[in-house]
Amino acid sequence: MTPADKASRNTRLGWLLWALAALFYAYGFLQRVAPAVIASELMRDFALGGALLGTLSAAYFYAYAAVQIPAGLFMDRVDPARLLAAAALFAAVGAVIFGLAPVYAVAVLGRAMIGAGVGVAYIGSLKIAAHYLPPRRFGLVAGFTLTAGTLGAVLGQAPLALLVAAAGWRGTLLITAAAALVIALLIGLARPRRAVGGSTRTPAATVLLVILRRRETWLLVGITGALGPPILAFAGLWGVPFLEQVYGFPAASAGLFTSLLLLAWAAGGPLSGALSDTIGRRPVLLGGAVLQLAGWTVIAMLPPPLLLAAALIVLGLGGGTMVVAFALARDRFGGTAAATALGIVNSAVLLVGAGIQTLLGLLLDLGWQGELKAGARIYPEPAWRFVWWVTLAAPLLGVLLAWLLPRHGDAGPRRAGG
Repeated sequence: MTPADKASRNTRLGWLLWALAALFYAYGFLQRVAPAVIASELMRDFALGGALLGTLSAAYFYAYAAVQIPAGLFMDRVDPARLLAAAALFAAVGAVIFGLAPVYAVAVLGRAMIGAGVGVAYIGSLKIAAHYLPPRRFGLVAGFTLTAGTLGAVLGQAPLALLVAAAGWRGTLLITAAAALVIALLIGLARPRRAVGGSTRTPAATVLLVILRRRETWLLVGITGALGPPILAFAGLWGVPFLEQVYGFPAASAGLFTSLLLLAWAAGGPLSGALSDTIGRRPVLLGGAVLQLAGWTVIAMLPPPLLLAAALIVLGLGGGTMVVAFALARDRFGGTAAATALGIVNSAVLLVGAGIQTLLGLLLDLGWQGELKAGARIYPEPAWRFVWWVTLAAPLLGVLLAWLLPRHGDAGPRRAGG
């Protein structure tokens, strides 16, 4: 086999492995937003208020965040496909435990296991892209990875609601467990016979210290923490209740509106990734933060449905620029420590996302006036005003942090030791 043939074969294998890893990421996003569809059922069956429901949903985020740095360190040293297959099996077990949970604590455990399992998917997707695919297209591939995830989130809205109506929330989770098993099998079958080793033998502590000492790392952590979590909290938990209770939408219509947000996010990922490959990372991050600020401002004004839909689209397009932060992390730390750097940056999305899930529930509980419907709390419009404080502050912080990024940040890859 000639070197050109070998390179072509490796590229084809890379695209296949990336597609399967992106499928796993899409599955993880479906699980991420699923509580929005079954919120009323969970509040009823476990007798939950907003804070406890937010904590149940956030268990996924805490576990997801906890595995980011360890997963990154492992993927810089071992075969990422093997780790992805094992993680999919773990997520399947978590879905079974959540679906069969007799009490709240067991449900939290199952939800956390799902989060820990799927927490490997995004880093694995980007590590495979960094290893097999052209570096000049990394921003675009990162964008398409986000697209895969948000399409999974779309399936977790109206389509998942239909499945819940047919099989119940417990039966639906058991079906998702079967889906995770299939993904694990596919990844296991597709992985190369010879394991792909990690790209660095530098001690893990050294790699971490080099990455954590850089100012850019903390700016990227802050940017992803500001731009991603408010959208995830809205689409993944509180958006459907907001649209049902404030706008009076039926569940199916509320799911469609949140799906509109996610579809715009799916489009914004590759668009912003490709644009950042052309004009640079920093301007795209700045523009995305401004778009998010505009979107949240309009939503907070409770506009008519047509304008609300437009604001959700703007918000989603702005949210898609979050992938540029990951592309910039890949640029700065190169292939030798890419997964570790990506794990550190990605952990911010999940840690802040977990906190926001619970924080918004607490704020809503402050405005609750005691009204219940089918065992679930009904929050009046004034209670939602507390939420807008958070969603407006976050993109303002994102604008500031993106502005502080070094202007040489697009100059090309660096290695972790350089």
